[in-house]
Amino acid sequence: MRFYGDYHVHTSYSDGKQDIEEAVKGAKEKGLKEVAITEHGPAVMVIGVEEEEVYYQIKDQIARINESGDEVKVYLGAEANICGMNGELDLSPHLREELDVLIAGLHPYTYPSSLKDGWELQGKNMLRHLGKGFRARAINNNTKACVEALYNHPGLDILAHPGLFFEVDYEEVARACSKTGTLFEINCGHKHPPLSDIIKVNKVGACFIINSDAHFKDTVGDLAYGAYVVEKAGLAPNAVANLDEGGGISWIKKKRCIYL
Repeated sequence: MRFYGDYHVHTSYSDGKQDIEEAVKGAKEKGLKEVAITEHGPAVMVIGVEEEEVYYQIKDQIARINESGDEVKVYLGAEANICGMNGELDLSPHLREELDVLIAGLHPYTYPSSLKDGWELQGKNMLRHLGKGFRARAINNNTKACVEALYNHPGLDILAHPGLFFEVDYEEVARACSKTGTLFEINCGHKHPPLSDIIKVNKVGACFIINSDAHFKDTVGDLAYGAYVVEKAGLAPNAVANLDEGGGISWIKKKRCIYL
């Protein structure tokens, strides 16, 4: 099974342990044709970029790499943080327009859009282990924030690792992905979601993208977990955006899965 590209990769501009050139080399060694550099947005503590200006520095560096004629095409992306119950993102509309790929997801230790939303998301998730009622409220809030992000940001391409840090109702999130044409990420770095949940999502009709979430050169393009779940879950090739049969960035931006 061959993949066209990897569209979730981090470098030392956020919390990765590689530079962009090393990430591109890693993609080339895995036989990929495309790679997207997707640094964490500024609202997540410690690992996020310090300010939006960093993305413009990355954009300039990517342009120089692409001008060199390297066989791997490099794209500018970002992994925005969902910061509130209405799906607020921590990247400005102007910057989002500059991106080739926009990913967004829920992360711990994220500065919220308001104190109330901080309690509803960060606070209630910290209490989810106290009992079924606490867990149910956390899942409801997490699901709502993700769904609102999908509907309120038409330029959102990929929902990052749904349910990884903040548990969600997979079927409800999958329905929103299907209706908006947003790709549901199978995250190979975390081997998430589990196969059983991917089967649930597939039954709803959402489309997928398989990414590495790489932080090291050797893990760029390491998509073995994705190949495993494609086979085991019986995912159709035209439901996975970065299989060779589909072809990467053009597939993603056309939001083809909304028509399946």
